Amino acid sequence: MNRSSFAILCCLLLAGCIFDPVIDASSLFAYQNSVAAMKAKLGNDDQRRLDAAMKYIFLEASAKFAGQSLTSLVAQPNVVFNQNFMLARLAPKINGQSAAAVIQDLSLRLDAEISAAEATRQNLDNVGTVEIGSPSYYWRTSGRFEQPMVEFSVRNGTKVPVSRVYVSAVLISPGRSIPWAKQDFVQTFKGGLEPREKQQLTFQPRSGDWSDQQLKYLTNAELKVVVTNFEDANGQRVLPTGSDDLELKRKVRAMLQ
Repeated sequence: MNRSSFAILCCLLLAGCIFDPVIDASSLFAYQNSVAAMKAKLGNDDQRRLDAAMKYIFLEASAKFAGQSLTSLVAQPNVVFNQNFMLARLAPKINGQSAAAVIQDLSLRLDAEISAAEATRQNLDNVGTVEIGSPSYYWRTSGRFEQPMVEFSVRNGTKVPVSRVYVSAVLISPGRSIPWAKQDFVQTFKGGLEPREKQQLTFQPRSGDWSDQQLKYLTNAELKVVVTNFEDANGQRVLPTGSDDLELKRKVRAMLQ
């Protein structure tokens, strides 16, 4: 019996050395404990990679749930999601996985998504682009109130009708590294925007940095507006990944190396 017990003990000790800790996503408590145990066995570089991978996976699921782009959600650090609810959505993807598996799976997926997005962008010469013109930021008086306005034109330079366009607007001043304000806008065109057709768009930001009173007195501010994605007549996004999201994927992929 003693020999048998000793053999069993040796097997258990060997198993603890051979098998890496895995994520237990059965509950938030189990998840937190399993991740802590996992990190305890990792070096600093692997801990950094795991943190980057888990943060990206969580934010990606949160963005899909909120119906936002990943980049716009990252730009909102105060957004809070129910952790138990999000863990339930993530459990099928991460439960039972080791740190190495989480990092490798995400790395391979990002490689494929980045390659697909870059290939699509290279083929855009055959499709054309949606063009932005005359972007401006100003304050308009309405009754006794002044309100900030964002205005620019959109021209369909593609060969297909455009049903919706996604743009990112940034208010900057030359010589300043931090923008005054930044926001993503989505515009749906009733009846579509036909090839070579142009429309003037005006948005009225009602809150946030755009409404800061000090911005009324800026003399050299510039509004930069770029198209991050657009949809065809069937509601299909022409770019599988917006330009901002693509850059974020590249940064995360580099962090996993």
